[in-house]
Amino acid sequence: MTGTTENFQVDLRGIVEILSHNLYSSPRVYVRELIQNARDAVVARGEHGEDLPPIELVVDPVAGALTVRDHGIGLTEADARSLLSTIGASSKREELAAARREFLGQFGIGLLSCFLVADQIEVTSRSARDPEAQTMRWVGRGDGTFTVAPAPEPLAEPGTVVRVHARPDEAEWVGADRVHRLAREYASLLAVPITVAVAGDPRPAVRVSGDPAPWDLPDHASGLWCEDAFGFTPLASIPLDVPLLGIRGTAFVTGEATPGRGRAGDRVFSHGMSVAADNTQLVPEWVTFARVAVEAGSLGLTASRESLHDSGALATAREEIGRQVHAGIERLAAGDPEVFSRFVAVHGQSLLALAVAHAEMLEFVARHFTWETSAGAMRLVEMPARITFTTDEREFTTYAPLVQAQGGLLVNGTYTHGAAMLRAYDGAQTRLTAREFELARLLEDLPAPLGEDAALAGQIGDAARAVLDPSGVTAEVRAFRPVSQLVLHVPGRAAGFVFEEVEDDPWADLLGGATPVDPVDPVGPADPRPTLVLNLRAEAVRALGGGLAPATRAEAIRALHLLSLLQAGIRLRAEEQASLAGALQSLLLAAARTENRTTEDRTTEGRG
Repeated sequence: MTGTTENFQVDLRGIVEILSHNLYSSPRVYVRELIQNARDAVVARGEHGEDLPPIELVVDPVAGALTVRDHGIGLTEADARSLLSTIGASSKREELAAARREFLGQFGIGLLSCFLVADQIEVTSRSARDPEAQTMRWVGRGDGTFTVAPAPEPLAEPGTVVRVHARPDEAEWVGADRVHRLAREYASLLAVPITVAVAGDPRPAVRVSGDPAPWDLPDHASGLWCEDAFGFTPLASIPLDVPLLGIRGTAFVTGEATPGRGRAGDRVFSHGMSVAADNTQLVPEWVTFARVAVEAGSLGLTASRESLHDSGALATAREEIGRQVHAGIERLAAGDPEVFSRFVAVHGQSLLALAVAHAEMLEFVARHFTWETSAGAMRLVEMPARITFTTDEREFTTYAPLVQAQGGLLVNGTYTHGAAMLRAYDGAQTRLTAREFELARLLEDLPAPLGEDAALAGQIGDAARAVLDPSGVTAEVRAFRPVSQLVLHVPGRAAGFVFEEVEDDPWADLLGGATPVDPVDPVGPADPRPTLVLNLRAEAVRALGGGLAPATRAEAIRALHLLSLLQAGIRLRAEEQASLAGALQSLLLAAARTENRTTEDRTTEGRG
């Protein structure tokens, strides 16, 4: 019997637009949707007490078609018409999701995804609800028409056969290799037997389902699964289990640093069906050191079944998974120090992010993460009670020896999340105080020359200020270590700014932070200009107070000032470069003249 041709109660091409541009990420999902519909139908029939029957996929390369056969609950003609009526009333993503839930285990709105690759879909079905039910044949076409009628060749038993005829330009999507690969990707963990065969090929059908879940495998087999799915051998694995939501999974810890920012996505399954290979919703962003395979349990899916529905349950699951990953890292540290040491070496920055995100992890990271400091590699628990840290690599390299020589400790906080972790740790405990390094405060803590050196310092300081004052720079003379640090450039600071002392401690300024307070300073405002600090312990600086000609001394002071700028990472302007070259030339010529006079004097003495 031939059915009457009817029209969809909605513009089918409009639906396809919704599917392709707003719902599905790729035409490849049509294989998943066909398997999902068949699996749902099989499970629905299984509720009647029968064992789960198989699902068969048959590729027909000659006809350019894919046939999916299930022995599930099947449908009646009324079921098909009711579904089409629902589709006709559904034009938005959320309405399509509601329709999907309503018909789960029957026709499945995912069937329409086949129109992404085909212009015609044939559905032959016999309902298992009614032993006397006729076999129904539904044919949908890309022009928006369909027919529903009794099938000319009834099915011998209940179930559904779906045949998808690909458009010529989409033939690749019904190719044998493509279908097998996609079916394997989506259905490998499903319990229902699913096979893929090629029409006319004498070789037996290949089963693509029935694999154990990676979280149910022993460690070695689970590691092999990770290699195949994620492309790396795991350094360690952390079990995940949220029984209240039916969530189970494994976090595979990578043995290599994660490139770039953020974390790679996770493999998410829903009732055994793979719904995403790169999901980022279920695992906290700070877990950059692991890829996760997880069964989403009762968490809802969006209409596309490619992501999880944003909900309170999802937020709860994400928080609990983060807690369990945290606990797993703690167990790794306690139970396998060698592996944990490798983990810290590779994923130290992820540990810092972990501590910033979870205050309870601060002490854990303080015990295990090693920092670069002015005194060498150290953990926070090994550091003195007062430390400073810098967020600039050049600043750390330049001033670490200076801070160390003064008895302080400078920590390299330039790691990603490093400074944030140090600030968080400073506020979470009282044993250690961590403050950001401030070069502008260093000058006040450098020792002043004493005794006979005080007069020499005054003489050199006056000479330096006289030379630099026209350039808007002042000068100070101190006597500090290391001797190799001839000069120090201290940037100017805003006038009217003074800083609150944390306590009466000679190192409070160097080791503590600066806090703007009332701009009225009873001692007088600090000089806002940049400062050249000269180290009187250095012989080259002490020579400025000797018998130098005034012009030579001035050139030497200018050269030392420009040297301080270079050491501070400040790029010299063209005129400053010319000034430095001129100063060096003057100094070299002066040295040469002095050497010549000395040679002449020795010659004269020899003749005498």
